[in-house]
Amino acid sequence: MSVSRESKKVIIIALSVVILAISFVLSLILGAEHVSPAAVFGFGDKFENIILWKLRLPRSLLVLITGILLGGSGAVFQLFFRNPLAEPGVMGISSGATLGAVIASVFFGKIASSLPVLSKIAIFISPVNCFAFVTSLFAGLFVTFLAYTKAGRNSSIMLLLCGTALGTLYSSASSLVLLTCNKELRSVYTWILGSFNGRGWNELFFILIPSFISLIIMFIIARPLDLLSGGEKSALSLGVEVDGLRILVLISGALAVSCSVCAGGTIGFVGLIAPHIVRKIVGPKGKVLIPLSMVFGGALLLLSDTFARIIIAPAEIPAGVITGILGVPFFLALCLKNQKS
Repeated sequence: MSVSRESKKVIIIALSVVILAISFVLSLILGAEHVSPAAVFGFGDKFENIILWKLRLPRSLLVLITGILLGGSGAVFQLFFRNPLAEPGVMGISSGATLGAVIASVFFGKIASSLPVLSKIAIFISPVNCFAFVTSLFAGLFVTFLAYTKAGRNSSIMLLLCGTALGTLYSSASSLVLLTCNKELRSVYTWILGSFNGRGWNELFFILIPSFISLIIMFIIARPLDLLSGGEKSALSLGVEVDGLRILVLISGALAVSCSVCAGGTIGFVGLIAPHIVRKIVGPKGKVLIPLSMVFGGALLLLSDTFARIIIAPAEIPAGVITGILGVPFFLALCLKNQKS
């Protein structure tokens, strides 16, 4: 029986990787301008190669990494909080990143006009990305500090409550800043909806190192998260340092959300949908749930972004709109299921 179960897992993992690979190839060849599949293997004409290597490839890699980060961090948060509705967005980290992006969009242009050197630096390093990254990390640290101060060791529930409250505060602050300036409203609104339009190699290189650190931490904490499933007291008796685990969970989540927001703005529900699909297929064990959630998250976001490019081509809609359309009924179904149980 155990051999059969292991074989089933291997088949599921293999099929998941195949689905991810197909999703990635589709994201390269489909869009306002279709590219022939032969171009993916180096047999396209000059125009197709330009589209593929300069536009599609960096964008698809960004989407892939973002989906992997969101899927993995969603699985980590659900395992840690032992709550099927938990995901990085409820910690207020995404809203904190959005606030940083809004501040940079509205005020950086005014400052750069008086300091030309800043405009030259912005060619290589996006101030919006930098501000979003810093403020999201700050949001993660602040909610951790606040929850731990108020609840001590038993701060898991307080983290969710404080994160929800602070997320609302950051969103309100973003709206307040935007009310003072109409010029940047469209670009910031697209950011809030979640879009990879115009993203390229600069954004990809910017998030590579923190993304790698976040993923490494997720793999490290997979086994301790499994031991935590029986409760914090049980985990402590098994040698799990819950306080240290809590810090690693929040660091990995903050880095994952920071990178995903820098890559494509605020993308919702990927961290909720992917882990639930995987849990239904292979069960709740972290050593399988976390990596497979990364794979499903990557495939889900790749397909969403591809569909967003072709549905009203040559224009496109934000990928976050697609994930929102998919995620809202999914979230409501989970809420109703939990209420019945």
